[in-house]
Amino acid sequence: MRGFRFLTTTAALLALASAARGGVKSRGVYVDDIDEWQVEVFAGASNTGGLLQGPAREAGLGRVVSMCFLPSGEAYLAVEGALMVLTKDRTIRLACGMPGMPGHADGPVSEALLGRQLSITPDNRGGLYIGDRSNRCVRRLTKKEGAWVVETVAGDPSKPEWGRKPTDGAGAEVVFKYLHANVIADKEGNAYVMDRNFLRRITPDGKVETLNPGGGSGKPGDGALEGARFNLIMGAGMCFGGDGNIYVADRWNFCFRKVDLKAKQVTTVIGPAKGNVDGPEREAGFHGGPTTIVYDPYRKRFHVAGADDVAVRVWEGGFVKTLAGRGRGFEGPARGSKLVYPGTLAFDPRPPHVIYFRSNTGGWRDRIGRLYRKGGAKASAPAENF
Repeated sequence: MRGFRFLTTTAALLALASAARGGVKSRGVYVDDIDEWQVEVFAGASNTGGLLQGPAREAGLGRVVSMCFLPSGEAYLAVEGALMVLTKDRTIRLACGMPGMPGHADGPVSEALLGRQLSITPDNRGGLYIGDRSNRCVRRLTKKEGAWVVETVAGDPSKPEWGRKPTDGAGAEVVFKYLHANVIADKEGNAYVMDRNFLRRITPDGKVETLNPGGGSGKPGDGALEGARFNLIMGAGMCFGGDGNIYVADRWNFCFRKVDLKAKQVTTVIGPAKGNVDGPEREAGFHGGPTTIVYDPYRKRFHVAGADDVAVRVWEGGFVKTLAGRGRGFEGPARGSKLVYPGTLAFDPRPPHVIYFRSNTGGWRDRIGRLYRKGGAKASAPAENF
């Protein structure tokens, strides 16, 4: 493990050095209304040293890898080994799991254990799907008889991983290998995950079907979904768009792909290109590959970011443009903010439709930031979201 950490750290330093020498292409094109956008800290404190409950901007979060909203207006955050909830009184509390003690145990939230690497999404039935990468299963946070409980929907972490092939079926007979991308769900309550490079659908009752059984790992030759290939090693993101299709950050193929579930076709929609490059969608690039994508149904556009990127960007109308980053500042005008390795997290369905993100640089570390547009109704002031 030490050797792996050394190699990955060295690779990151070499990538930054290459960028400093001009070895990485970089071109920023700001959105037309960039001067109306602001960034500010939404939640988290940078000096807590771990998870800590309390007022949003004083709470300790660590690295937030997933975020979503329930219709009730509460926001949920996935951190290492636990889910946190941001209540309407702007307080962050532990929802389930045991911070620092990952494991696998179903039952009441006070007793449930979760894996280290988690993703969450509304199940459109009042609860949450949990993509439990560490335990190789899909789980659900749901209310039964008035109490919140955690249950495993599909997969069985008690069985050894090595030597087992991904297997469709139902419940505990299903075999997942590695849930690279975040879990998402459609309006009917079906969950979708990328398991290694296979797109798999999980029904609410735990039946699993692989949608590209003839595909797997490889270059992004577009065509029939049944044989589609992806290259998502080390993780990537996906989301539903307003058209009902799935959009996948195909990280190591350096592009975004659209999965048309009705036509059963896969097409490349952004890239493939390398570098932190804005511009026409087929020329836009993400140094280190694209990793996160969030759809904004209010503005009808996508917010995207890459693994070694320097900006939160917008994809709409055939172009990719910068919404925040490429500056040297912290909070304040989006144009002047400095972001390193950012990731888009969530879209708030309630006015003023704020965009949430994370970043690994300076004052943003262990915090969640939000992007909001100045002007409009008074109710759109960011401090009034909760």
